[in-house]
Amino acid sequence: MQHKARHGSHWHGTYKASELLPYVHSAEEWLKASRHHPIYQAAYWELEHMIAGAGRPEPAMNLRGQSAEYRARTAFARVRAAEVPTRRLVVIYLAVAALIEDDWKSHNVREFRIVQAAKAVHRLASGTHRKWETEGLRPVELHVYPRSSGHVLRKMGEVLEKACGELAGVAVPEIIELRTERFGPHPSHQVAAAAS
Repeated sequence: MQHKARHGSHWHGTYKASELLPYVHSAEEWLKASRHHPIYQAAYWELEHMIAGAGRPEPAMNLRGQSAEYRARTAFARVRAAEVPTRRLVVIYLAVAALIEDDWKSHNVREFRIVQAAKAVHRLASGTHRKWETEGLRPVELHVYPRSSGHVLRKMGEVLEKACGELAGVAVPEIIELRTERFGPHPSHQVAAAAS
């Protein structure tokens, strides 16, 4: 149950950044060619509106005991405060959706997809960092990271899916095609081909 809370699946772990990167590059390439697509415009402005209204970015140490909705809003507020472009969130959602679709060994269910997208966005600006200078002593530093687990990931993922889900239906097959042209097939395809 803890594994599912953390990763969105009872058995599949979180994808590494290196596994996601080829899909991120392919999603960026697809968006460059499709930035005037009406479904992309709708997804972009829905996320932009949500992030603008996310409130102020609370320090991570103040989040204990808060609701999942509040912590999800705060996570998006931290992303805004870190000046991460909204387009980047769209790219991440599309890249995660394409990776899960392309990986034949993946757990291709909604919960896994939204949790994986939320974890990737959460990593963009997850922690609170403080540093105090003290006279004659070493500086004191505090680094606090909220847990990347549980309902907060589902709430973040639901927001991303609501904005970008329709766009993914259009973009994912083309992103997979771009990824295959540029980087070759996903390793799971080669394992399946060798087995048959």
